[in-house]
Amino acid sequence: MFSSLFGKETIVGIDVGSSCIKAVQVEPTSRGWELVNAAVMPTPIDAIKEGVVINIADVSHCIRSMLKDAGMKATGAICAISGSQVIVRQVQFVKMPEAVLRKSIKYEASKHISSSMDDSVVEFEILAEVPDQGQMDVMLVAAPREMVDSRVQVIESAGLDPLSVDVEAFALIRSLVEFSASDEYLHKTVALIDMGASHTDVNIVSRGEFVLTRNIPIAGNSFTNAVKSLVGVSFEEAERLKIEMTADTPLDQINKDTESRCWRVVQPLLDELVREIRRSIHYYQSQFPEGSPEALVSKVILTGGSARMRGIGAYVSHKLSIPTEIADVLNQTAISTDRVPADFLAEHGPVLAVVTGLALKELVPETKRKVA
Repeated sequence: MFSSLFGKETIVGIDVGSSCIKAVQVEPTSRGWELVNAAVMPTPIDAIKEGVVINIADVSHCIRSMLKDAGMKATGAICAISGSQVIVRQVQFVKMPEAVLRKSIKYEASKHISSSMDDSVVEFEILAEVPDQGQMDVMLVAAPREMVDSRVQVIESAGLDPLSVDVEAFALIRSLVEFSASDEYLHKTVALIDMGASHTDVNIVSRGEFVLTRNIPIAGNSFTNAVKSLVGVSFEEAERLKIEMTADTPLDQINKDTESRCWRVVQPLLDELVREIRRSIHYYQSQFPEGSPEALVSKVILTGGSARMRGIGAYVSHKLSIPTEIADVLNQTAISTDRVPADFLAEHGPVLAVVTGLALKELVPETKRKVA
């Protein structure tokens, strides 16, 4: 493996979000892992709908331009999918060889997934055998074929070899848990909350194992559209006003006496999002006896563009009564970042968590995970 990595093949992680496109290149060195390059560019407006890239030409052009401007000469890329239509589930099948399951996976998956198998891409990973039961635990991932194919087409149109289509939740675990500068999250239960533009993903990881994922349709665009409706301006202007909302006063310090029209329409949506996050955590905890150590979610980690709103960490922590921090993936990781400007990492850190996990996918052996 390492001979090819040190050779001519160069792999880059590319995260095509509905708000921005991110690229990260990580390479192994004699001293460990090193961040070689990173770039961020706005996604063309309305180029993505429900996780499907509908404007292949413009998005692939953006990727080509972004890589060129950043000096990334990649040959292959890893991308990812997410959203409510991406189903990740752990199930039990009768014990069988992997090759046999591969031939019958759509039939077996149809017993557990309601989506049309003809219109879906289905993948699996055998996790472990169930002792004395003649069965095995299997992780199933199913996604709309159109969603997966559109990502592959974008990568190919950008002149890159699409090496893999990952699940964003797996990439987050890779960068925030498996590659953390400490082993803290490998011994605790944490909630990774990815607050994107179109949706928010709640992922719970217990002792390094992925145990729950949930998609919530409240995110950055929800806040921006609320401001847009209130003020009657363009989406771009509403986005600017949303960012300026916390310029003088962080979210956790805004109160009813603060003159902020934007906050009056954003707060109800943010509070509803926090309630949905709390429900997800409570659902996870309900699977254990009351007071058991496994049920304790010790920390919430926020990632994504909306995590850059000033004070949101303290605000969420107060509402959930759980310590909350903003992911600083490239300053709290085992990856050297000396080659990338510190101000770039400070500005874009929260949105680079997924793409960093993608960049790492082909560089390390896959870790077995449990999924519910």
